[in-house]
Amino acid sequence: MSSVRQMMYCVERSDGLDQWVQEQCFKTEFKAFVNARAKSLAFTNVYRVIYQSPGLTGEVVRVAKGKALLNSDDRLVG
Repeated sequence: MSSVRQMMYCVERSDGLDQWVQEQCFKTEFKAFVNARAKSLAFTNVYRVIYQSPGLTGEVVRVAKGKALLNSDDRLVG
């Protein structure tokens, strides 16, 4: 049996200040983003996509009203 680590991308809904509720997980970042975007358009909550694998977790993007939210440390060129 091989020990391949499976990366999952999960959609979480904001439930207050720094409180997140996991809603659904996907095998691809694209599917998770599309799901989070659709939910953010249908409801008034902020959603985020996080990646999870054994020993590794991090935030990919936050979405509100169908658009990605920028962090204060994001640097855009152009």
